[in-house]
Amino acid sequence: MSIVETELRRPLAPPSIRVRPAGPRDCEAVIGLLDNPDHAREQVLAWLESAGTTLLVAQSEDGVLGVAVLVTHVTPLAGGGAQKVVEVDNLVVRADQRGRRIGRRLLAAAVEWSRQRRATQVEVVVGSTNREARRFYESFGFATVTDRLVLAA
Repeated sequence: MSIVETELRRPLAPPSIRVRPAGPRDCEAVIGLLDNPDHAREQVLAWLESAGTTLLVAQSEDGVLGVAVLVTHVTPLAGGGAQKVVEVDNLVVRADQRGRRIGRRLLAAAVEWSRQRRATQVEVVVGSTNREARRFYESFGFATVTDRLVLAA
């Protein structure tokens, strides 16, 4: 095996990234992360303008590598009071950067962001057929809860 072959087989080191809140200047980069470009601009602008939604982006010298979309819900509790729940509505890492633990960095930042805002829990909805995403969240400590009732509109 040559030195070149050894270099090619070595896993890529995770890039030096920081996670920060997104702003209007990140709109184009976030749009580029989403699957459906026809509706992506409209969706990203709605997220950025919504008071209950926060976008965290993972950024390196290569630009924005991923985004976590956090939606905060405040619901009343029986007997008074309220609870704050943060839902990870979307978590996307740029396709060429996947497998480098950027998603874990984003998720850890989302959980920390939620704790700093005194959320009682962080939720994520993942379809039963999306096994890879389920494994990702479960490996982080998320657990399945079945107390939600749903009615199709």
